[in-house]
This record gives sequence, structure tokens and C-alpha cells, in this order.
Amino acid sequence: MSIKKGKRLLDEVKDIMRLKHYSIHTERSYCDWSNDIFNTTK
Repeated sequence: MSIKKGKRLLDEVKDIMRLKHYSIHTERSYCDWSNDIFNTTK
């Protein structure tokens, strides 16, 4: 899988999760968790 220039990290995560048929609820939880981690490490 190639990463397109200018694509956000969370968009890449969502694409991979959809490719692996994860639940939309799991996708939201992972993205919320990632946002929390990224926002606290700045």
C-alpha cells in the first residue's frame, strides 16, 4: 500500500481498517484514541 502525498495519518488508518473490514465503531475508537495521544504529546 502506498501513501499518497498530502494524505493525513488518520485517513490512512481509516483506509487500512476498512480494507481489513473492521467495524465502524472500532474505527472511531481507534481514531479517537489516536487523537488523544497526538494531542497530549504536543
